[in-house]
Amino acid sequence: MRLQRLSFLGVIALAIVAAPGPSARAQQAEPDRIRGQITRVDGSSIVLKTAKGVNLRIRLPESATIFSLTQARFADVDFGTYVGAVSEKMGDHIYSPIVRDSLSWLHKGFEFRVIDEKLRGIAVGHTKWDLTPNSVMTHGWIDDMEGRVVSIKYGPTEEEETDVEISRDTPVVKMSPGDRSMLKPGATVFVGAQKNAEGSYSAVFIFVGKDGAVPGL
Repeated sequence: MRLQRLSFLGVIALAIVAAPGPSARAQQAEPDRIRGQITRVDGSSIVLKTAKGVNLRIRLPESATIFSLTQARFADVDFGTYVGAVSEKMGDHIYSPIVRDSLSWLHKGFEFRVIDEKLRGIAVGHTKWDLTPNSVMTHGWIDDMEGRVVSIKYGPTEEEETDVEISRDTPVVKMSPGDRSMLKPGATVFVGAQKNAEGSYSAVFIFVGKDGAVPGL
């Protein structure tokens, strides 16, 4: 079964992949991705113990956007649901079981995000990711499904979609708007931060895990 092409919003400022809009991106590099746990909160900054064991202070400008990640279920997904996935192509001879006019590679899902409708359109597209050397991040809407394989569509053409297998071991989380009250010691976070000329960091976006959800894939 196929959906008719769905309209989508433009990329929301300070989104997941490369925070500000086109004009700002021309002046700023893509944010560094920093994973860790908050050890201290000082109003205008947080201190993280990173996944590499380094203590790092990150400034919190007013423009920083906070997102919440909570546990979700694959059963919550339907045609048209706006989603995000971190994945990697399985191989040059492994094709998607979803039938269309041309063959598509099948990707293995490492993380699958069910995105709140308030955030529909955020970071729509397909880009390289840093989880593995060949990993990618895709945001778009569910255009087709075959068992636990989903087609994530992010543009009008047939080439602008990624087919991802969401195994029963793949973490499934719900991404929703968050707020600064979530930033407290012990919280596990995934931060996109700009490195300033003097070497300090300023947060662009922060994902905060709740109820056992671990951000950072």
